Formats: sequence, C-alpha cells, structure tokens
Amino acid sequence: MDESRVDKWKKGWEAGWIDFHMPKVNHSLVKYYGKLTGGKKGLRFFIPLCGKTLDMKWLSDQGQEVVGVEGVEMACEQFFQEQNMKYSVSDIPGIPDGKLFTGESGKIKLYKCDALAITSALVGKFDAIWDRGSLVAMDPPDRAGYIKMLKDVSKPGTNILAEIYEYDWDQRIKQHAPYPFFRQDVDDIFASWADVSEEERYDKIDEKSVFREWGLTWMTNIVYIMKSKV
Repeated sequence: MDESRVDKWKKGWEAGWIDFHMPKVNHSLVKYYGKLTGGKKGLRFFIPLCGKTLDMKWLSDQGQEVVGVEGVEMACEQFFQEQNMKYSVSDIPGIPDGKLFTGESGKIKLYKCDALAITSALVGKFDAIWDRGSLVAMDPPDRAGYIKMLKDVSKPGTNILAEIYEYDWDQRIKQHAPYPFFRQDVDDIFASWADVSEEERYDKIDEKSVFREWGLTWMTNIVYIMKSKV
C-alpha cells in the first residue's frame, strides 16, 4: 500500500465515495463477538483499514480496547467528531506524516498511516482482529505485506474475524477492489499459521444494487474465524 494507494483512498473520501461505510454496527461482529472474546473484557482489538466504522465505538462500549489503522486523516477526524468524542493528536515516531489519534478515555486509538507500516513493535500484540473488508480491499501486490503485518501483531490464540467475498472475477466490468477470495485462497494465506474455520456464508448479490451494476450475477459473503497458532 504505497503512497499512490493511500492517495487513491484519500480522493475517495474527499469525494464522498465511501459506500463501504456502514451506518450501523456490523451484524457479523455482533453475532460472533462471543466467539472472539470468550466473554472476556479488557481485550485488545485491532481493526485494519478502519475508516470511521461504528464497530470501534461499539467494541469500546463492550469494555474492549480498540486500535485501528487508517491511511486517510479525514476518516480519523470524522470518527471522533461524529461520535462526539474528545481526542488528541500526536506524531507517530519513525513514520513520516504518521499521526496517532487518541480518544480521551484512551480506549480507542487510531493510527493514521499506511497499514503496511504497522508492526508489533509499534502497536503491540492483539487478542482479536476484525477484518471487515480489509483483505479483499488489498491490491494483489500488497497482500503479502498485509498478511505479514497481521501475523506480526497476532499471538498464539489471537482470533481473527474476517468477512470475505466470493464472485466470478471474469464477470466484473471494471476489475478492482473488493477482490474475490475462495476457500483455497484463504487456506493459502492463513493455514500455515492459523486454524481456519468457515462460520457462515450467505447470498450478497441483492444487498446493494451496485453489485449487479458491476456485471455480477452472483456474490457470496463468507464469515471466517482464524485462530493464530504463532
């Protein structure tokens, strides 16, 4: 995810092209929250490519510590402003133009930087990771770096909840993110360092009219939970 990629997302935010933003807490997160946490509070949650998702406030309200990473400063600002939360901003050591947004309570921190610049030395290890559309948003050249980052911030037992899409790539009129991932793709990425469990799959094609506008005739949403072994 180089500068040009971050700039692409920044332009999208500035133009208001954020159809991926959900006006409510993600139902998969709520449904599988118990499996992620085992009923525990005070866990560290990591949300890559977080945008201004309401999931972060919801997790904090459940008693969890939340760390997000987002390349677009506007998204970080809008999150705290729309949630009426006071926050402070500081520089991130070693990351040019990187900024750390910290909520007044200290329970929510957003790193404004390239997601691939995140390391465990910078943010520590996490008990749970919520990948809602992050992996599928990664352009092919960035995927190895993204997975390396996820593995680095995981520890034995870290639960990774992920929403993945399956569809026929050849049907797409304009081929770009979000990309399709099938079970073999998921196993190729995670199986060497995590146990992979498919929790649910359901039809997604009629969820938004844009999916058919892409040229697709079918689209499936799959929910996975991966448990890190390293």
